Amino acid sequence: MPGSSWDDNPWPTPPAASPRTVGSTLASPPPPPGAAGPGAKPPVRARQRRRRWPRRLVIGLCCLVAFLLLVAGATYGYLRYRLGQVHRVQVATLQPAASGPFNVLLVGADGQGGGERADTMIVARIDPLTGRASLLSIPYDYFAPIAGSGQSNKISDALDGGPSRMVATVEQDLGIPISHYIQVSFQGVVKIVNALGGVRLDFPYPARDTMSGLNVPVAGCQTLDGTQALALVRSRFYQYEKDGTWYEDPTGAFGRIRRQQAFLRALVQRVEHSLLSDPLRLNAFIGATVHDVTVDQGLGVGTIVQLAQAFRHLGTKELDTYTLPTQIVNNDGPYGDVLYPVPTLDASTIQQWEQAVAPHRTAASTASTPSSGSSTVSGGTDIATPPPPQAPRGSLAIVSGTVSYDPTPC
Repeated sequence: MPGSSWDDNPWPTPPAASPRTVGSTLASPPPPPGAAGPGAKPPVRARQRRRRWPRRLVIGLCCLVAFLLLVAGATYGYLRYRLGQVHRVQVATLQPAASGPFNVLLVGADGQGGGERADTMIVARIDPLTGRASLLSIPYDYFAPIAGSGQSNKISDALDGGPSRMVATVEQDLGIPISHYIQVSFQGVVKIVNALGGVRLDFPYPARDTMSGLNVPVAGCQTLDGTQALALVRSRFYQYEKDGTWYEDPTGAFGRIRRQQAFLRALVQRVEHSLLSDPLRLNAFIGATVHDVTVDQGLGVGTIVQLAQAFRHLGTKELDTYTLPTQIVNNDGPYGDVLYPVPTLDASTIQQWEQAVAPHRTAASTASTPSSGSSTVSGGTDIATPPPPQAPRGSLAIVSGTVSYDPTPC
């Protein structure tokens, strides 16, 4: 174009790149402000941050510990409040619990207080050192002198005079010192089982008891609610169906004791697997049962909490069960069918029960004074022998373990 040349191009020509020599390196950019060279100390802010993190960790741990203590304190306070609602009675003849094993009399009855008959009597022996427990079942119809009455009768009638007479009767007739007393009403059993979501028992055959209301239409592992669990532990006319025919348990009161022991094992399993791992269920359990349980005045809230903590891992392997041997006497005058003691066998059973919780301990002999009509037997245990209206007769009933038609925990 006229008056123009290539030199008039408005786009500047980029400068020529300088040739690179083989093996040469690019120049490193200048270090950023504040960067330290080799061997230099970290800047002040970095050192401050490093010094602060242990302090923050300690503060965080202190806050966590304080929070846990607050929760524990609130939980303990709530337990004290709830357990403080349990009905308490004064029991005159209780023996102070020593540092070793101690005994708790467990009674199941229809209601609370006096004027009633015990339906279930179990002495639980507990050893805090070994964390073991053993149960001694006393038959409902066990015939013995009733403390303070001057008469002999079925031991279940002792509760008609209140918990003090019940405890005194067990102590004088069996030579077993009782440290604490716990009574649960029938309604309490229902509430306890329901609060746990039921108990699981394996029935080899369908079972029923038209008198107690038990009805298990199919065999296998069943979850019993509170009503059916109560019907099981009260069943004295237990029947099972095999090959289309109904058979009756011929062992009577002893069969009921076996089923009560199976129920207690299932209950321990349920508490271990369900209650202790679920705070909400634990709260429901306590709230549902505090009004249906009676304990002695000496069984304080602190003791209850300590026992719960000490035996929170108690499993069925640590729960040994025993039943007092007796001699059956049918139609014994005004008393009806009763069970007479067999002193020598009773003493042997009591000794085994005492030593079961702590095999390494020496079984301590009781210091109780033999009552009228009692005889002292070997082993240091006093067994009361009531003067029978007539000579004992009938077959010796020693029932232990389970039979093929008994339910078992599952």
